[in-house]
Amino acid sequence: MDTSEKGIIGKGSSSICRKGRIVETGVLVAIKVYRLGDTEQKQAALTKLERTIEVLQKLQAPFRRPSDSKLWNAQLETVQPAKLFMRLLDYSKDAAGRPGFDNEHGQLYVVTELAQYSLKDFLNERKKVSAPPSKETVRSIAKAIVLVMAGLHAKGFVHLDMKPENLMFFDGCLKLIDVDGCVEIGTRISADDLSISFSPVYCAPEWASFILDKNSRKKDKLGICALPGLDTWSVGCTICELVTLDAILVPAYRNWVAQFGRRGEARFMDSLAKMQKAPLPAKVQQFDDELVELMTNCLLVCPKSQRRTCAESLDCPYLQPDKLQRTKSNPIRVQAYAEEDDDDEREGGVEEV
Repeated sequence: MDTSEKGIIGKGSSSICRKGRIVETGVLVAIKVYRLGDTEQKQAALTKLERTIEVLQKLQAPFRRPSDSKLWNAQLETVQPAKLFMRLLDYSKDAAGRPGFDNEHGQLYVVTELAQYSLKDFLNERKKVSAPPSKETVRSIAKAIVLVMAGLHAKGFVHLDMKPENLMFFDGCLKLIDVDGCVEIGTRISADDLSISFSPVYCAPEWASFILDKNSRKKDKLGICALPGLDTWSVGCTICELVTLDAILVPAYRNWVAQFGRRGEARFMDSLAKMQKAPLPAKVQQFDDELVELMTNCLLVCPKSQRRTCAESLDCPYLQPDKLQRTKSNPIRVQAYAEEDDDDEREGGVEEV
């Protein structure tokens, strides 16, 4: 593992990710090491590790058509899971060989394939040179994002912290990372669950309501049910950022914090919880009429009962395959569809359940 400053790929409140190399083969990898604090924090880190291993292993299995038809789209029939989700290579194990604290150093870590950069990195570079992606590139990346999340939901999971930092480019293929906060669809999330992370400017109105209840110490509530719509909203925010080059709710968040200091975040969450209309900036509204339709009819729909799933959104006119064009500036060079790869790379098809 590269322990130098240059070896750091990313840092979070609960972990740090560094570059590494498999000694036997020389293959470069990513090593995520969890931060360990007091007993409660150690347990939360262990829960995240166990969840990460379980989720990553399930994500690489062939797709199986879910019982909920709203979580399935025919486009997933030819998709390779390995082209949507980061591959697991190794992880720390306890004495019994289960995911846990490493016997030698007492650490918790996960080893995965190594990405080159995140979607956030791509957007930051575009922002530095004042060169937003072209309409063709935005459409292509938007399609990849919706496909990735439709695949996750078809697998039966909700991510809960979907944002540009958690989508990375692996040799030209866009994949989802940071699955240690994923939970199965329908899971009740407790207000006291330290293993769950979220980002205020990407979270859905109903999640904002849940956080406000948590902060007001309404412990008698059962929590919030993890449903795909929570991710759908975050997907909408992420796609809009391809146009604006900054999270669309950041200006509102900063205004609240500037006015009210530490109380500003709660005020922001309250305004989000009460939101009645899709928060589309002028740049997005003027960018592409079909993109606006995707946002207002599918993804950034405030009433959760009217928000469409990512699988349903794949049928939106904006995301139709015949409208996708490859451009030189597009960072996506590898598609997720099996028919575009060599025969020896193809995986199993769709299984009925």
